[in-house]
Amino acid sequence: SNLRMYFACFVVLLGAFSVGTMIGMTSSMIPGIQNNTSPPQIQINSQQASWLAAVLTLSGMIGGVLAGKVTEYIGRKYSSIISGLPFIAGLLLISFAREIWMLFVGRILTGIGLGLISFVVPIYIGEVATSETRGMLGSGNQLCIVSGILYMYGMGSILPWRSLALSALPAPSLLFLLSFLIPETPQFLLMKNKRSEAKFALQWLRGFGTDVDDEYHELEQSITSDVKFASWCDIIRDSSLRTPMLLSLVAMYFQQMSGINCVMFYAKSIFQNAGFVTSSQLTMALLLVASVQVVFTVISCLTVDRIGRRISIVVGAILMSISLAAFGLYFQLTATNRLSPVHSNVTTVSHITQHPHNNLTWLPLTSMAVFIAAYSVGIGPIAWLLVGEIIPIRARERAAALSTGFNFFMVFILTLVFSDMLVIMTSQGTFWFFAANCLLSIVFVGTCLPETKGRSLEEIEQSFRRK
Repeated sequence: SNLRMYFACFVVLLGAFSVGTMIGMTSSMIPGIQNNTSPPQIQINSQQASWLAAVLTLSGMIGGVLAGKVTEYIGRKYSSIISGLPFIAGLLLISFAREIWMLFVGRILTGIGLGLISFVVPIYIGEVATSETRGMLGSGNQLCIVSGILYMYGMGSILPWRSLALSALPAPSLLFLLSFLIPETPQFLLMKNKRSEAKFALQWLRGFGTDVDDEYHELEQSITSDVKFASWCDIIRDSSLRTPMLLSLVAMYFQQMSGINCVMFYAKSIFQNAGFVTSSQLTMALLLVASVQVVFTVISCLTVDRIGRRISIVVGAILMSISLAAFGLYFQLTATNRLSPVHSNVTTVSHITQHPHNNLTWLPLTSMAVFIAAYSVGIGPIAWLLVGEIIPIRARERAAALSTGFNFFMVFILTLVFSDMLVIMTSQGTFWFFAANCLLSIVFVGTCLPETKGRSLEEIEQSFRRK
C-alpha cells in the first residue's frame, strides 16, 4: 500500500545522488582539467583549482539558505523540480566550457542546486514517510550521496573530464522530470489551508485502499488554520521552535567536527604509504573507501528504525573516537616536519608527510575502515535525518534552511583552516581534537537529544511544546 510513498521518496533521493556526483566529480575533474592536452584546453593554476573546488560548497551554502524561502512559497514538490535545473545547466556549461569563467559559473550553478536539494530531501521524506519507515528512508539521503560519490569515482577512472560532467546528467534530469509525478506533502498543503488536496495527497501516498482518516485527523489537529510559517522572531522567542533548531545545528556541527573530511584528505597518502603507488592502485583504493561507505550506510538504513537514532550516534561516536585516537597515535610515531600538497574533494591542502613504516601500515588502514563504517551508521546519515524529524513544520522553512547552510559553511571553514590546524596542532593533535569532539557528541546525545524512533512528527512536535 506504500508503493507510491516509496516511489515519491525515490524521486527526491535522485537529488541526493546528484549531490554525491557533484562531490565525487571534483577529485577527478580538476586534475583532468590540469592535465588535459587535447583541444580546447583550459589553463588553470593551483590557486584557481582550489577555488574551483571550494566554490561548490560556498554556493551550496547560499542555495541551502535560500531554499527555505523558495519552499515556503512554492512548496517541496516544485522546489524539487526546479532544483534539477541548475544541476543540468551547470553540468552542460562545465562539459562544453571553453573559458575558465564557464567552469566557475557551472560550479556555482551546480552548488546552488546542491544546496537547494539538500534542504528539500530530508524535509520531503520526513513529511511523507510513515513513522515506521522514516528512519530508513531518511538515512537513504546519505546512502544516495555516498552512492553518487562512488559512481563518480568509478566514472572518473575511465572518462575524460568533459564526459565525466555529462555522466552526472541522468540523475538531475530524472529528478526534474519525475518530480512532476509526485504529490506535494500533506503538511505543506495544510499550512496553505488546502485541506481537500492535503487529504488526497495523503491518500495517494498511503494507497487508495488504505484508511487515512486517523492520520489525517492527527495532521489536522497539529496544523490548524491559524498556524502560520514562523518568523525568525517567533523562532527565537518560542522555545518549542528554538530548541529543535539548535539541536539540528549542533547535530550538523558534530557531523562535520567528527573529522570526516580530515580522514578523507589523508586517504590518498595513507594508501600510498601502505604500498598503493600506481594511479590504478590508488583509484581502486579510493573506490574501496567509497564502497565501505555505501555498505555501512545501507546497514544504517536497515537498523536505524530498530535500534534508534540515539544509540546509533553513540555507538558510531565511540568507534570514531577510538579510530581517530589510533590515527593520532600513528602520526605521533611516524610524523616528520616535511609538508606536501594533497588534492582533496574540496580544495588543495597541505599535510605532514609520513615515513612509510611498513610494520605500522595496518594501523591507519584499520582506523580508516572503522572510522568510515562508524560515521556511515552514526552521525553521518542521522544528522540529516534529524533535520526532517525534529524541526516543527511552521519553523521548517527557516530553521532547516539554516541547518543546511550551516553544514556547508562548516565544510568550507574546516577546509579553509585545515592546513593551519596541521601546522599549529600537528597531525596527531588534529586527529585527537576531532576524537574529543566525537566524545562530546556522546554527551550531547545523552543530555539533549530526544529519541524519535517510531514517533510521528506530530508527537515529536508536541514533546517540545511540553518542555
